Amino acid sequence: MFKTIFSRLFWTTTAVVLFTVAVVSLSMMGLLSKYVEDEHFYSAQKASGSIEYLTNSISRDGFDARSMMMYNSTLESWSMLVNAEITVVNKNQRVFAATNDQLVVPEKFGQRVMAGETVSAKMATLERGGKMSHIIGVPIRQGNTVIGGIFYFFPPGVGATTVGKFSSTIFLTLIIAVLLSLLLIYAEARHISRPLKEINNAVLEIASGKFDKRVNVTARGEVAQLASSYNYMADSLERLEEMRSSFVSDISHELRTPMTSISGFVQGILDGTIPKEKEKEYLEIVLDESTRLAKLTSEMFEMTKMNSPEYKLSIQKFNVNEEIRRCIISAEQKLEAKNLELSVDFENETENVLADPDAIKRVIINLLDNAIKFSHPENTIEIKVRGAGKKVLIDFVNYGTGIEKEDLPHIFDRFYKSDKSRTRDKQGAGLGLSFVKNILNLHAQNITVTSDPYEDKMKTVFSFTLEKA
Repeated sequence: MFKTIFSRLFWTTTAVVLFTVAVVSLSMMGLLSKYVEDEHFYSAQKASGSIEYLTNSISRDGFDARSMMMYNSTLESWSMLVNAEITVVNKNQRVFAATNDQLVVPEKFGQRVMAGETVSAKMATLERGGKMSHIIGVPIRQGNTVIGGIFYFFPPGVGATTVGKFSSTIFLTLIIAVLLSLLLIYAEARHISRPLKEINNAVLEIASGKFDKRVNVTARGEVAQLASSYNYMADSLERLEEMRSSFVSDISHELRTPMTSISGFVQGILDGTIPKEKEKEYLEIVLDESTRLAKLTSEMFEMTKMNSPEYKLSIQKFNVNEEIRRCIISAEQKLEAKNLELSVDFENETENVLADPDAIKRVIINLLDNAIKFSHPENTIEIKVRGAGKKVLIDFVNYGTGIEKEDLPHIFDRFYKSDKSRTRDKQGAGLGLSFVKNILNLHAQNITVTSDPYEDKMKTVFSFTLEKA
């Protein structure tokens, strides 16, 4: 019964509503009963003044048949007005006059009234079948002396009738309110449980590998936030799955290419297909492919380590200009091989930054290698370092093949290579710029790339920032 969110919401809220209605009903009944008793007391007080005055007059003037007839007539009139039987007793608690001789004044109430106390109580009377009657006793005073008492016997049906009239109206109103509440509770419970059920079903589909499942929830509040969070999670999982599939596909291709070359050339040497005089040439190719395979494995290991939460940067203060000079020296042969000139523009002789020197060295080497690789021969590579507020801005500019506009958003993706028409570049696996992006992300810094036509070639600019020391 309570296994679903809908049933728990519906029945729990229904129980709360019914409990509230019950409490309100009992409270209203109690208030109505108290109201009726107060009305009885007020009516008795009004009648008592007149009866007390008349009793005092008779006691002074003496009792005769005419005065007693008038007295009894007055009692009958007040009895009809207050809707209660009236009994008057003397100071000895003997009945002086009564509208109903069958009703007996309880001795304990008589004693209290003779003591000057006004009594209001409920009691069962044999004359009325043991039903509860409301009795009010008021002392009759002559000066400061109590000479008797007036007792009012309100029948059980009087209060019950009044309460019943109110109760029936209240009960009908509450029944309508409960039914409307149950309808609203049902609608709200369905409104809440339906999207939760949809989200639950979607989660099960995600668990089974269907990462394209989304939920369309029109609810508001926390349920809508939960649905949005689920959709965001599903988007992330779908992207991760796409990246995983792409990664497996790319790395399989990257590993298969050098391994196929190595296996083919070694097999050719062993079975004699490759002549003896060319063995050295092909062994050098095998060595190049082995080196490339080792480099690829090392880069993959470094990238995995870099993405690990345990990876920590060693932030230090160092001169980034000096680091760039060292990287230029190590790239001299590559520059000379393509007859490239290097233009270095340092705004300041010394430009201190706060970063991990080894990680930033990898960034500089990758960007410099990338600039050399895609520059046309006999062109210029420009490196600029300048201050930009609290940052240091570093540009690497080359003139060559450039990058197509549709490739720019993906240039930092793993294994992505902008030149789809050529075969895989044997000098890299498309991880260099991904490394650069990851390193700068770890430093909370930015890198941008632009590639625009310039004369008969493309001008490509990679710009990144570092924290100024």
